[in-house]
Amino acid sequence: DYLLSVPYQPFEHYLRFLREASTDPSVKEIKATQYRVSDHSVVVNSLIAAAENGKKVTVFVELKARFDEEANLKWANEMTKAGIRIIYSIPKLKVHAKIALVIRKKGSKHGDQAYLGTGNFNEKTARLYGDHGLFTSNPEVVKEVKDLYKHLEDQKVRPKFKHILVPGFNMVHVFIQMIEQEIENVKEGKIGYILLKMNGLQDGEMVDSLYRASEAGVKVDLIIRGVCTLKTGQPYSKNIRVIRIVDRYLEHARIFVFLNNGEHQVYMGSADWMKRNLRRRVECVFPVYDPDLKKELLDILNIQLSDNVKACEVDVRLSNNRIVTKGPDIRAQVATYEYFKNKYTIPLL
Repeated sequence: DYLLSVPYQPFEHYLRFLREASTDPSVKEIKATQYRVSDHSVVVNSLIAAAENGKKVTVFVELKARFDEEANLKWANEMTKAGIRIIYSIPKLKVHAKIALVIRKKGSKHGDQAYLGTGNFNEKTARLYGDHGLFTSNPEVVKEVKDLYKHLEDQKVRPKFKHILVPGFNMVHVFIQMIEQEIENVKEGKIGYILLKMNGLQDGEMVDSLYRASEAGVKVDLIIRGVCTLKTGQPYSKNIRVIRIVDRYLEHARIFVFLNNGEHQVYMGSADWMKRNLRRRVECVFPVYDPDLKKELLDILNIQLSDNVKACEVDVRLSNNRIVTKGPDIRAQVATYEYFKNKYTIPLL
């Protein structure tokens, strides 16, 4: 597995993944979702090249991507001309998942591969948005991504998911289950801890679950850039801290961490804890199993929790208060840049 963190690492790694798949003789099929792409999309051109090279290409195009409907229609028409199978929006559902799949011929040395992301397949916003993506060939995860595509192609197909989390199947249940596990750990005298990073937190059931965890003694750290209906500073939320970071790059990633008695459960994905994401969209939240990648994500999140330059803490009145601490200034986005600069001296791929 490889972890891609934009804009600190180049989105070119994903573009190269598609380009190489489009010319690889062992690749027979490519599937991808399209939510927001750039005006001159290298992503779409790579998919068109794959179709022209004889690959079977299927793209699910979400026509209800606000402000990008025209661009999505334009590219859908171009892809159709190239022989790509286009599947359009599902009625009453918005497909928000960011997933791509490369399927190889049987007996291939590399096997099938997937890229699962927290952000759009858009090389323009990848320079401005802080997002993460996972390259994986884990056969169990890849199989479930295939099953999700089967559901997108035919909603009568109802797969069972054990690894990825999908609304309407297992997402809410599993998230609440992991919160409850932290509560149980505290009751058993262990440490309970939850760390969540999202664009928004508004779903009542999830907010109540976090209150219940706080009351039980679970420490909860939340990094929420946008809307947050959870109230801090109450007796039922005394163990919850909410911060938000607004800086040069838009903090767009969604990461979900549960201490799990020291065996961290780490997930990433496209879904915020908003009613629309958890109840009315097709989303994909996926596990990070590799211990080194887990550590990398935890390092980044801990840098963000230490920000005392661009971070604000949300108080009981839902006001933003600048964080003032003793010691050196820590600006998370600069510190994250330095983290990657020092950690990697050669390209990831």
